[in-house]
Amino acid sequence: MKNLVKTFAIAALSVVSLISNGADNNTAPTKSKTFEVGMYQSVNTLKMNVMIEKSTDKNLLVILKDEKGNVLYNERVTKATKSYHAKYDLSNLEDGKYTFEFTKGDEKVVKEVNLSSEAPTQSSRQIVVE
Repeated sequence: MKNLVKTFAIAALSVVSLISNGADNNTAPTKSKTFEVGMYQSVNTLKMNVMIEKSTDKNLLVILKDEKGNVLYNERVTKATKSYHAKYDLSNLEDGKYTFEFTKGDEKVVKEVNLSSEAPTQSSRQIVVE
């Protein structure tokens, strides 16, 4: 029984070794991200919460644009800031698609937000992050 377990363990390690060593030799190494972005809507409001975690000492630019590409808001997150949190009030914006762009050098994350009213008889609106 012990020999069977040893044989199975050696075979499993060999397969894992072959997969990890030979599978992706022809692909270029992927560049690791130096920041992460999280977004969520505050409950029963039209406010978006944005959180950013940075792992490098470089400035990061936050831009809010409308469908036509017009910049509605921009902010620079300084290189000394490792964690960033902000609330964006979207209640004054018209229905439509908006984009949040987070840029640091050649790295860019784009989050699309769709702001829409419900039926004309209701006064509630919703935000959809894609």
